[in-house]
Amino acid sequence: MNITEVIENRPATVTGSLMKKFISNRCSLGLLRFFVAHPNSRFSKLAIVHAIDETGSRLEVEKALDQLENEGILKHNTESNTCFFCLTREEPKRRMILELAGFDWRQWQLVLEHS
Repeated sequence: MNITEVIENRPATVTGSLMKKFISNRCSLGLLRFFVAHPNSRFSKLAIVHAIDETGSRLEVEKALDQLENEGILKHNTESNTCFFCLTREEPKRRMILELAGFDWRQWQLVLEHS
């Protein structure tokens, strides 16, 4: 294996381990699915919490948002004292996340069972 192959294969491995980490958390999975459905949009934290929060777990949603941002999957910018989140523009993370768009809930259950 030459250096080019190692460099090309490394991001996919890192991204794959990130995905396993996040798909095992239902809230993070919900956020990923939300941003896959809206890949070119940006949303305030309040809008995201209201869109994702089904069971009154606002703190869990905010924690998952921070975790996804810390891992570089989500990016944020602040305008007029409002923080907006959007899906990363970095490849291969963005590509892998967008490939998740075709998964339905049954497929996610299968992934979770085997991870």
